Amino acid sequence: MNSSDFEQTILRYVGRSNYQPVKPRVILKKLGVPDDLKTEFKRALKQLVKKGRITYGKNHLVLPVKPDKNAGIVGKFRRNRAGFGFVRPDGTATSAGRGEDIFIPTDKTGDAANNDVVRIRMMKRGVRNGEMRYAGEVIEVIERATHQFVGRYFEEDGRAFVAVDGGEFAAPVYVGDPGAKNAQTDDKVVIEMVRFPSGSRSGEAVVTDILGKRGDPGVDTMSVIVSHGLPRDFPDDALEDAREQADNFDESISDGRVDLTALTVITIDPFDARDFDDAISLERLDNGHWRLGVHIADVSHFVRAGSPLDREARDRATSVYLPDMVIPMIPEIISNNLASLQPDKVRYTKTAFIEFTAEGIRVATDFCSGAIRSKHRFNYEEIDDYLASPKQWQEKLPPDVFELVGNMHKLAMIQRERRLNRGAIE
Repeated sequence: MNSSDFEQTILRYVGRSNYQPVKPRVILKKLGVPDDLKTEFKRALKQLVKKGRITYGKNHLVLPVKPDKNAGIVGKFRRNRAGFGFVRPDGTATSAGRGEDIFIPTDKTGDAANNDVVRIRMMKRGVRNGEMRYAGEVIEVIERATHQFVGRYFEEDGRAFVAVDGGEFAAPVYVGDPGAKNAQTDDKVVIEMVRFPSGSRSGEAVVTDILGKRGDPGVDTMSVIVSHGLPRDFPDDALEDAREQADNFDESISDGRVDLTALTVITIDPFDARDFDDAISLERLDNGHWRLGVHIADVSHFVRAGSPLDREARDRATSVYLPDMVIPMIPEIISNNLASLQPDKVRYTKTAFIEFTAEGIRVATDFCSGAIRSKHRFNYEEIDDYLASPKQWQEKLPPDVFELVGNMHKLAMIQRERRLNRGAIE
């Protein structure tokens, strides 16, 4: 049981209708906390005091803090398809369980939408199993997560509506007179919410863009992009920063970087991969050991701390891979070129060298900033074909590349056997 679990257990205990204030050691004994968990128990008590869920009275007696229905709690709102929702109070640990969330009944959600920052007040819901239960009521939307939504356009009785994707809003949203932006029935459209729907009133919005007919190629992808607020175009300053990095890169090997271009290095990726961000090498040392090289594209070389490129990458956090497109974290002039480990080009890497004995036991690991030159690009299907018919590939490949793939397979089989001997299922 961790500290968060203890918090919930303590709250249930002190929240009982027949609870009489006692000292912490009495609660500890009543809950049967073993000696090795006493530290976690004490930590949980401290956290509950900090959160304002319990307090200490006279003689250090533990008192529950009754929720004040007029006091505001700020947090992020999430709605269930059934209509009710939950609010996670600000400051709640990311790792905390659902027990930290506050339940919001359907008729108390107001006009809050998913991920809005809201203020709620607490109210009593009644007693269950001798314990008073509480719920929240949204009294204010402090910050909207978005005013933009995607949905299916349709017309009914001479009026136009949009059924918003995802089931967030139970009823369609009114968007004015038919034909706005030349929208047609079953078009996927983007709307800007003018009035958010609530239990007592319907929503109202305006159509701002037409994505296309529902089900047409590319329309679902655009719907996902807009719905999740994914960035598409890079700002001018980030693009200019990327172009400057490209202009300054001449494939020379800078000081402090180890020249690894003499190594036989290959990449293995899907056949339709556009960027190649990792590569491998493998040597047989004089002592009979294996030396595996794992080479990761050094994107950080091109992204200066605090630069426009750095700020944009921080905002995007990751590249997003969709069925028919990629939204990169870094402009493609870097992600698909300068920091892509393309064959026959000097590329900068962060490299890990891992030394194994002939039996596959790891004995050493070293790291460096390197510069490699990939000798060959493989896809997965080609490697499968090589392993099935290696002799057919002997004439297709340079001798060092052919030998490398064979040795990689040998080392892989050694490692597989070691795993099976340790009891692995596969």
